[in-house]
Amino acid sequence: MAIASVDAGGEFRIGTVIKRTFTVYGANVLPFVAVTFVAALPNLLVLLPSPESAVPDPTKTLIAVVLGVYLNSLAQAVILFGAFGSLRGEPVRLGEALHRTLARLFPILGFATLYSLGLFGGLMLAVVPGLILAVMWAVALPACAFEGLGPIDCLRRSARLAAGYRWKVFWLLALLTIVLVATGELVELALRPAGVYVKASASLIWAAVSGAYWNCAFVILYRDLRAAKEGADAEQIAAIFD
Repeated sequence: MAIASVDAGGEFRIGTVIKRTFTVYGANVLPFVAVTFVAALPNLLVLLPSPESAVPDPTKTLIAVVLGVYLNSLAQAVILFGAFGSLRGEPVRLGEALHRTLARLFPILGFATLYSLGLFGGLMLAVVPGLILAVMWAVALPACAFEGLGPIDCLRRSARLAAGYRWKVFWLLALLTIVLVATGELVELALRPAGVYVKASASLIWAAVSGAYWNCAFVILYRDLRAAKEGADAEQIAAIFD
């Protein structure tokens, strides 16, 4: 059964986004976690230090970060297409979602590059500019995937959708970050005595579980922002790529 959106011009609510995300995520947890698990595999380069040193090699860390950025962007796009089908009351078809993602491969990679460089630069300058960009660009990937926009245009589109709701988007991202990071730290703390391999495995699984929910939240955020500002529902948005 399709999940109702906010009414056209209606109020955008953080709690509603979180609740709807749980509904879509819970109905598709296995395929979504599987996709994010693959994207999280580069984390092992950091989680498993080399035998010669207990400290991860800087080169391996850099490789893990770069691979993580691109693979997670692709995984998020797959989940976005899959979750959007679920919103329309359709079963999740990972093969079809992957096909649609690969059709947008280069724009998505271009977006991931600009997004990462922008946030990194903003955070390094004074933190606040990076946070502002994270809010403004929160739904840039859905805009890139669903609306066929290029890397720069999808960032602009996201900024327009977030305008008027930026504080709510900020608190949504902050809440999700705090809860997911804090839970991950508790998992790591609880498993620390079990050894590096058990801890690494648990961290990888948690990255997949939490990352899948995080990625799923962005399709709800995008859909509800469009519904609140433009009155677009799941069928209207889906018509873009049908």
